[in-house]
Amino acid sequence: MTKISVFENEVPQKTVNLRVGAVTIGRATNSDIHIKDSTVSSQHAKIVTYFDASYIEDLESTNGTFVNGKRVQKHILNPGDVISVGTHTLKVESEQVTADVTGSFADEAEGAVQHRGLMH
Repeated sequence: MTKISVFENEVPQKTVNLRVGAVTIGRATNSDIHIKDSTVSSQHAKIVTYFDASYIEDLESTNGTFVNGKRVQKHILNPGDVISVGTHTLKVESEQVTADVTGSFADEAEGAVQHRGLMH
């Protein structure tokens, strides 16, 4: 799952888990990520997530939306990206879910792959 950590002047403010659909960013109190900053537009930007991919889109904000220091209109997000909105920084983070598959299930899976001729 991808999440956004919000910082103001390097001080952590909150973390938001991205969900399928849109997460709004702005000064408006009904924004999903509400930022009290006069340099942030009421409807500043949105992050849209489909399946496991997300992008940020600037909503014609006055002062712009920046990803990794570059002003963007629309940008695909990757873990480690840093979004700047006014005096706030939003960091894109990913929680990797891994599984250690061992035992009979792993042996059966390997056997099935070899049986189908996928491994030599």
